[in-house]
Amino acid sequence: MFDIKSPKRFIKEQINEIGQWWSWYIREITWQIIITLIAYLLVCILLYIILKRVNHQAWQLPGPPSKILFVTAHPDDEVMFFGPMIYWLSKFKTTNVYLLCFTNGGHRRRKEELWASAKIIGIPEANITIIINSELPDNPKVQWPGSIISENILHYIETYKMNAVVTFDKRGVSGHKNHISLYYAIASLCIEKKIPSYCKLYILESVNILRKYVQLLDLPISLLTSSYWYLVNYEQRRTIQSAMKAHKSQYVWFRKLYMTFSRYTFINTLQEVNALDLEFDLQYEDD
Repeated sequence: MFDIKSPKRFIKEQINEIGQWWSWYIREITWQIIITLIAYLLVCILLYIILKRVNHQAWQLPGPPSKILFVTAHPDDEVMFFGPMIYWLSKFKTTNVYLLCFTNGGHRRRKEELWASAKIIGIPEANITIIINSELPDNPKVQWPGSIISENILHYIETYKMNAVVTFDKRGVSGHKNHISLYYAIASLCIEKKIPSYCKLYILESVNILRKYVQLLDLPISLLTSSYWYLVNYEQRRTIQSAMKAHKSQYVWFRKLYMTFSRYTFINTLQEVNALDLEFDLQYEDD
């Protein structure tokens, strides 16, 4: 005799079968994800070990430049965002590192903190210039007047015969409008062909928030996608962290977390700026 199941029993068995299949499928996917993550972590560690033992100069700015200017918006930008690059460039006897900062952060003590920080990271006090202008407030929601910034940058380039200038890209790493203002000032100088032929322009790449806070795990992606990069090991990174601690008024809990997890305290990746790319980029934004 045939065992004719009741509709209710049949549906229940089908649901159980589907549940078992999904349970197996989720376990398999979970294990594959775990294995992939472990493999990726091992690749990151292996890359880090290899790169600790090789000369990075082939992937750094060509030259290196004899005079390089970092253009920042606030005291502490030089450490929080450009630390690895400044660390390495300050080690080259043939390179002079300069810093042009467009605010004093609203308080005199921040200027003194900047000098203390720069001394640790390797920028001579004589090479630091701070612009104080009421039209350039320290405010993440304010876009600064481009003409004031571009005039000061161009004056600095021509006065000191800078071979390279480095600043933020159009996302400003953190989306801070003061940072972004620096990019557009540089972009306007480049498009208008005001930059002397002996000077090249570079921008620090912004990354998405996931990459921003995974530190070592961003290493393979950074190396594959960037034209130039500067990497420090964990011992060298302590110098950058010490320089940030010199900004005592700013070294609050969330910046401590930033200095612990941010990839910008571990690796800097850069792109060279040229007029053709800028015109296309800005035209795309307008559209």
